[in-house]
Amino acid sequence: NAARNSAPHRARNSCNNVPTTTDERMLLDKIPDFKGFEGRQDLKENFPTMYSRYKEATNRFVRYMIDEAPESIRGTSSRPSVNFLPKAAEWMVNQNHVLNPLILKDLRLAIRIRSRVAMSVFGGGDPGHKHLVDVLKYCQVILAVLPRSAENRHVDGGDFEESKENNRFAVFEEEDEDDDDEIYPSDPVSRPELDSKALSLDELMFSDDRNDCIIFLLTLDEIMGFVVDQYKTIVHNQSNNRRIGAPETVLVEDYLEAAVATNMAIQQVQQLEMDLKLQHEHLTTPYRLLSTLIMPKIAQSLADTMRHNALKQCTEKNILIFLGDCIECYFRAPSDLHNQSDTIVRDFCARFEINDEGTAEVQKTFVALKLIVIREVPVSSEKDQFSSFDLPKSHSWLQKMPHIGGDRAIHHTVRLLQAFGPVISNTPDDKKIDPKKGFFGQSPWRPGRSRKIHGDLDELLMSDIMPQLFLMCRSGIIGRAKLPRVNEICPLFVLLRDYVENPDRPVSWSLSFAIHAMLTAILETDRIADELMTMSKTVFDNYFNQLEWCLKMAGREPNFCKNPMWVDNMFYVMYLKNLGLPGFGHRAIWNPLFGGTTFSYLCFFGNLEIGCAMIDCHAQLRITLHLFHALRVNGIIREGQIPLLDMLHNCFKSSKGIWEGGLPKKGEFVKRFWICFGMNIATAKIMAERAKLIAQAHCLVPAEEESWKQRKMSPLEPSKISKCYRRICNRDFHDVKDKYHTPDQRRRMGGSDQYILAVRKNDTLDALQDEQVLLSFNLPTCGALLEQFICSLGRVLQWEPLLAGGVDDSILGEDKRQGFAVLFAQHLLGTLDFAQDPLSFEFLDIPLGEASSSFMTRFFSQFIDPSKALWFQATQEEI
Repeated sequence: NAARNSAPHRARNSCNNVPTTTDERMLLDKIPDFKGFEGRQDLKENFPTMYSRYKEATNRFVRYMIDEAPESIRGTSSRPSVNFLPKAAEWMVNQNHVLNPLILKDLRLAIRIRSRVAMSVFGGGDPGHKHLVDVLKYCQVILAVLPRSAENRHVDGGDFEESKENNRFAVFEEEDEDDDDEIYPSDPVSRPELDSKALSLDELMFSDDRNDCIIFLLTLDEIMGFVVDQYKTIVHNQSNNRRIGAPETVLVEDYLEAAVATNMAIQQVQQLEMDLKLQHEHLTTPYRLLSTLIMPKIAQSLADTMRHNALKQCTEKNILIFLGDCIECYFRAPSDLHNQSDTIVRDFCARFEINDEGTAEVQKTFVALKLIVIREVPVSSEKDQFSSFDLPKSHSWLQKMPHIGGDRAIHHTVRLLQAFGPVISNTPDDKKIDPKKGFFGQSPWRPGRSRKIHGDLDELLMSDIMPQLFLMCRSGIIGRAKLPRVNEICPLFVLLRDYVENPDRPVSWSLSFAIHAMLTAILETDRIADELMTMSKTVFDNYFNQLEWCLKMAGREPNFCKNPMWVDNMFYVMYLKNLGLPGFGHRAIWNPLFGGTTFSYLCFFGNLEIGCAMIDCHAQLRITLHLFHALRVNGIIREGQIPLLDMLHNCFKSSKGIWEGGLPKKGEFVKRFWICFGMNIATAKIMAERAKLIAQAHCLVPAEEESWKQRKMSPLEPSKISKCYRRICNRDFHDVKDKYHTPDQRRRMGGSDQYILAVRKNDTLDALQDEQVLLSFNLPTCGALLEQFICSLGRVLQWEPLLAGGVDDSILGEDKRQGFAVLFAQHLLGTLDFAQDPLSFEFLDIPLGEASSSFMTRFFSQFIDPSKALWFQATQEEI
């Protein structure tokens, strides 16, 4: 998918440095201290990736065969060859050996993954590994008839149950007997011929790097397919929404889903890349992987040269590293100070003491690689540079990978990003990048004309998106503020920031995948790109316009607008407006992936996490919902009468902080409210009894100061009310369920990286869809709105004189909210809990049930605009 090539010879000259103002334009307000959000420990579950699992399975099988077979079968060598395995398996059959059943599962896993590689476009060129697959299949067929023990331990001593605990998807790795007969033959198979040049088992295990490269890229291609599906869905849904006349902002949910799924995919690629480096220390850059994958014949030819012309031994890995570094030279711009083109051959020949003849051959190889690389990933004028040569078609390295090869070649994106690095390095802090328009393609880029990534989107990426994202990462919020939760919610931001901070390093697969996913999203939504970007900016601006409105509303209540929790958290969330400053460029920050990622961060951190601290910072949410619930239970307000409160009630009905258990029944209102207000159960019961006396015997029983001591309210925890928050921000997948794969798919894919990602992604997106109403609430604005309602209710019920004086502040509280809670619980809730006629029961000559219900209805339907509480339209909302 990555279709990005950089101007190899002109990357530096294609951009001009001009002054820019980085004060007012790049950041609004001072940078807040987010330290209060750093104390949470996220759940990190690092499942082993597939290429580590299949090798571990192969190793366990081989070690078992070595340990169980006698010396007469295995020989005296400590490093037996592949030829040993059929002999050992036949010996076990002759002895009717009792097998550990887990070993057969290991064998099947090894066959499954190695067969997948052997059937790929690259696997056919490796006779050693094809021979190993044939041997493993033969062993599987003849060992399948042996009796099996009840033993539950792997040969390395690890307990199987512990193994399953480490990988909760291990159950899906168990295969049925009716699996693909091509991979798991059930009929007898011919005994593989003994290969006189068979590799030793250790050599095969250590030479798995090419297999792992194939698996890595095939996995990347499949994961990128998930991204493609998400953005195709946006286009489909946008067409349907337009046809039925739905508001355009209902598409925000699809935007969020696509961004969440893509950032989860990026996280999976980060883990895959890290594990690949751990497995193979020499595969530290994309270039070394490409040389390992694409250039085995070149490596073999160079190895022959080294054998005849080098004094020091040069291993195959040394050669592949050299070839990979040669590719990197041609991916970098010639002006790049870290380009080793002038020294790489000399240094390599000096290291291995190669004679003049060998040095000349190495130099020829290096020069020939330029032709190969530039032909494969050309940019700009290079496309016709070698047209007279008989060379393969460009972008042909990654065949049969439709999402990261061909017209969507990801290594094209690698080249463009690598060539952009020196532009970043050479740009002073007080300058911005002013690109030369048209260098990479037709300028200006217009939506509706793109059919492929390379070529069609090069100009957009290099002349528009990357210069603006560079500015955002160096002078804007992503680079200058230590934003919490970015690793969990938006790894795209983290990778971009690291790239701008370290532009001289070889680009990573993770960064390339992230930018490639961005380009894929643009390509898939190309025909409606401008509409989507305009919608994104409109929704973002609407969120902060609502915050401005709620600040004015909060200013009407002096006791509230000075509340430290409100003031501090409002500063945090308002600071996130810097994510959408117009100075960063419309297409850079509002393209589908980047705009959706901004929405995700605003939604899950800004609105949900910070919003949970604001919506109830003065107990306004729990007071309102307890009153609304009590009025509904008494039949005074019916469901559907106040849609906004119906939605809030449904969103928070499972919140421990609001209810401390299930929804209270009549006779429990007062007691449960006091428990939720921080009292212990014994004191809450006493307060309920006093409220009962007031409602039934008209006795006024004052509260005692002792009742307020050691009161502790449970805060609203976003992870307790939102499963998708728990999935995304806490990385908590312990209760994930697979609802979409068939049993056959589970057998075939269970335990693979793609499967784990798909299951987690599907479960998270299901939760996001179920919780879209909660996510669409502007929670800080709701907090101000509910506070206005509570204060106005106190005035309507004429409680202000009681709160104004004559009562000890230890009961009222410094901001009088505790005093309000006493009047609210003991009189209003007490009436709804215990009075014979709650509608007409009077306090201060006011019928509490009637006055509170009528004012609540008028306030939320006439006095305020309910749409002010929603920052986008969820498909489930009806107000």
